[in-house]
Amino acid sequence: MFSKYFQSPFSKIASLQRRSYMAIESFLSCSHFKDAPKDVFMESPYQRPCRPQDLKALDLSEPVSLENYSSNENLFIQRSILNAYELDLVFLPFSKAVNLKEFKTFYCDENYQNAAALLPSFEHLAFSSLEKSINVSGHWTLQDFIQYTKTKIKDVANSESTLYKKITGSKDPESAARFFFIQCAGDFLSEASAMARNVLGNYGSATSELFKVLIDEYGYGVHEKKHSSIFEGMMKDVGLNEMIHYYWNFYTPGSLSLINYFHYISKNHSRFFKYLGALYYTEATLAFTTKSQSKIVKDVFQGRVSSLYFDEHSHIDIHHGRMALEKIIIPLVELHGEHIIPDILSGFEEFASLQDVADQELYRHIEVHDSLDELIAKAKKYHDVSGAVKFEEVLGEVSVSHIHNNDELFMVDEGELDLYFSPDKVVHMKAGDKIIIPSGILHLSKITSDTCRYSVKHIEVA
Repeated sequence: MFSKYFQSPFSKIASLQRRSYMAIESFLSCSHFKDAPKDVFMESPYQRPCRPQDLKALDLSEPVSLENYSSNENLFIQRSILNAYELDLVFLPFSKAVNLKEFKTFYCDENYQNAAALLPSFEHLAFSSLEKSINVSGHWTLQDFIQYTKTKIKDVANSESTLYKKITGSKDPESAARFFFIQCAGDFLSEASAMARNVLGNYGSATSELFKVLIDEYGYGVHEKKHSSIFEGMMKDVGLNEMIHYYWNFYTPGSLSLINYFHYISKNHSRFFKYLGALYYTEATLAFTTKSQSKIVKDVFQGRVSSLYFDEHSHIDIHHGRMALEKIIIPLVELHGEHIIPDILSGFEEFASLQDVADQELYRHIEVHDSLDELIAKAKKYHDVSGAVKFEEVLGEVSVSHIHNNDELFMVDEGELDLYFSPDKVVHMKAGDKIIIPSGILHLSKITSDTCRYSVKHIEVA
């Protein structure tokens, strides 16, 4: 994949092939991916800005490590490949007529061509470290696999829910819950789309069993029972917009990676057996984790919000987990041999690792959202602003959300702006105001005065 290197004008991305780099530049020049948003929220399902101006500054010389998943590099990569994968999906607004120009700009031939060129390089950057972190060695019998995976699933079932503790223990549990729902929205609102790639073709009775899981997700054609429809209803109940990618600016790199991983192992069918392992893990563990998620809805919103989405999964995923093992994986191993087990187990372990990374990232965001007052107070202690990078923007200008790989001191020199950490967590800042923005935390600004000047400086927070 990387046998021929080129001398890029930007040495940090010298590991990308010339064709891939040109495809990235061209892909991100699409107005839907390039242009700064008109508002903090995306009013069109095709509007997915990626900050292509960051490309020169990002270090894309090595794959993203799991320890560095909450980085601006990974955010950039995950946004880019999600846009490439989702060219295969149909998005139409369902509350207003489609803008045909926007529609055709998103689904244009050039985007498809550039997506095909950039995906191999960006998939390597996004997932090769994950794959190397999982060591499946030795000979695995079918019984070894069954015993091992059932033990792992039982451990999940018996563990206390950290998510429940983090959300209910937040200073603002409703806001924390809404931020969690936003992280789920990119996946849950396009329910099972990656799975649909794998019910095409012919591989015997396992095809039919996988299709049963798929049609459960789609409510057997009854729109109100479709899982994405139920999730849309819950989002409206908690005061969120139910349009897919409306909250594009607030997806963390970890939550994007969970969506992208299933596309990654489904789009290229050489990874089909990995897909089966990831499917087994997510279906079997959701039967337990959704119970605590249902309890979050009930306890945080005190009966004002239906927990049906999570209740439905608590019930049905018990069957889906059993179906994945007994009706799909075991018959395929018995037919094709135990040599396919390492791939299945790799998918099982890789998705489990990604889920852990995404969970930790979510918890850290909730903790930072709870500590904004403290970060404002700490910032007042910093008086040396030498070396700060200065910016000037005009009324209404919105920055695409991004992440700093270091702690930053953010200072407003003149004018006013709103600094967004989530749709609920917004700090209004005026001239002289300061705040510390911790590394790895999503944020964006919207200018609220005629002009605004602000400065940003790398710092080390004790």
